[in-house]
Amino acid sequence: EIKPVTPSAAALMAERKVAPPQVVNFKSDSLELSLYDNGEVDGDTVSVLLNGEVILAKQGLKASAIKKTIYVPAGTNDSMILVLYAENLGKYPPNTGLLIVHDGEDVYQIRFSADLQQNAAVIFKRKRY
Repeated sequence: EIKPVTPSAAALMAERKVAPPQVVNFKSDSLELSLYDNGEVDGDTVSVLLNGEVILAKQGLKASAIKKTIYVPAGTNDSMILVLYAENLGKYPPNTGLLIVHDGEDVYQIRFSADLQQNAAVIFKRKRY
């Protein structure tokens, strides 16, 4: 039996608009991302893409963190784009979440909202000294 292939978020991403991105200036060689449901936990599910590659697939957002560390050695990508792709809208649309970024001792809180027409995006730019 051949099962239909469900297109991945990476394949479907281009079909949606991207909200104006939020920008985070970072300095560390690694960033710890923590993803939470923002507000009432209502079954929101997201996929997270970094520079077009899925780094978290179909994660249900909860009150506890989904954690992912991304490594950015000096001299590599000085600018990266993180896209939050709504796999569903949960019980209370739109799909909303909170992304907390730990950059060494600095912490950034980014609230995002995505729906089936629009992805949320964050641009990470390395600080210049």
